[in-house]
Formats: sequence, structure tokens, C-alpha cells
Amino acid sequence: MSVTIDRDSEFETVAHLRFDFGELNLFAPDAIATLRAHVADVPNDISVLTIGPDTDEGVGGLTAGLKLDEVKDYSVSEARGMLTDLYELMQGVRDLDAVTVCQCGEYTLGGGLELAMSCDFRVATEDAALGLPEIDAGLVTGIQGSLLIRLVGLQAAKEIVYTGEAVSGLEAEELGLVNRAVAPDEYEATVDDLVETLAKKSPVILERQTQVFRALRSNGIESGIDHSLETIAGCFDTYDQTEAMTAFLEDREPEFWGR
Repeated sequence: MSVTIDRDSEFETVAHLRFDFGELNLFAPDAIATLRAHVADVPNDISVLTIGPDTDEGVGGLTAGLKLDEVKDYSVSEARGMLTDLYELMQGVRDLDAVTVCQCGEYTLGGGLELAMSCDFRVATEDAALGLPEIDAGLVTGIQGSLLIRLVGLQAAKEIVYTGEAVSGLEAEELGLVNRAVAPDEYEATVDDLVETLAKKSPVILERQTQVFRALRSNGIESGIDHSLETIAGCFDTYDQTEAMTAFLEDREPEFWGR
């Protein structure tokens, strides 16, 4: 078992969280706890974080889900402890000030898909298997069920959960479950292009935009809007805002604005 966080060789505010938990990258309880601890240790100056499998061969997959043979005989209290770690892992990802990009790869199932939904972006291969098969293992899906509904809508969420059947990467893209679904030979370049696009944004503004989304998520629409007004106003009179706005205006033709 290995989990690493390495800074990008090209962009100093980009880091990559990689993990290798063996065959199918299954989430054993100790693996979940280790991942949670590493997410908590992401440096504060990181503005873009990718999360994905540590693999040297092909695309690979994020994880096929929970390691059932290790938890099958858990008591309620043991299960509660493991699920709390899983929940805190996901919330830790959602609470990062960094923009998160999940590399779903060729398969992302069960708790892995819930982790992926906790990220800001998700990239998969066209024929990837993405699903929540818990119902077929005698479990209920729900830790990030509200995120699934927000991403794909209530009816599509019910079909994914109640049938337990996986959707392909292309189907997931159509549903809004992933942002990109591409051919395997285009996968790495697609992730790199997305990361580069994000890395070229101001780290200060990325962080504040993340805070705005977090306020909308946790405070409700009205109070979230109130918080966002202050955050947006706080961007003004900063170096990043002045430089970016000047460059933006210089790059756009006057007719672009319809004036």
C-alpha cells in the first residue's frame, strides 16, 4: 500500500495525490484512513490537486470500491468507524481550497465514485465503468447521495443506485457525472490539458472561487450569495485581479462586449 503527494514538475502550485492499494485499488479500512490523513496534509499553497491511481501501465482505474472481504463481518460499531473515515475523507476533499481533479480512468465504483463526486472535476475513459453497486452487496448508498442527485438529477440517480449497474464513461458524460470521457490514448493528454488550464489561473482567485462555491453549498443559496459578495469584493485591489483584468481587456476585441 502506498500513498504519495508530489508537486508537479512544471507548475509549483499543482500537486498530485497518487495511491496504490493493490489489485483493483480496493478501499480497505486502513487504506481509507491513510488517504484521509494525506488529504489533510495537502499544503496550503496548492491550488490544483489531482487525485488518481499510481500506475505505470496504461490508464488504470481509481478503485473498484470497498474491500468487502475485510468488512463483511464487521459489527455495527466497527462499520460506523470505517464509514466515518470514508465520510471524513470525502469531506476533506470537498473542504480543500484547491481545485480537485479526479482521474477516474477505466473504472470508479462504490465509495470510489462517491470520492470522485467530491472532486470538482472528473475525467474517465469512454468505456469506463462508473457505478454504485452497493445495493447488490447488501448496503445502502448515501454518503454523497445528494451530490449524485445534483449532478445527474433525481431520476437518473435512482436508476444508478437501485439497479446497481455501472454506466460507461460516455453515458456518464452525457448525464453530467463526469466532465470528460475520452479514448484511452487521449486520456493522459486530456487530464494534462485540464490541469494546465487551471494551473494558469491565479492561485489567489482560484482559492476565493472555491470558497464561494463552498459557501453556496453549506449556507444555502441566499446566505451563500451574501458571502460570495464579500469574497468577490475582496478580490478587487489585489495584484492578481488588477493584472488579470488588464490582460483580459487587452485580449478582447471591443465588439466582444456588445458595446
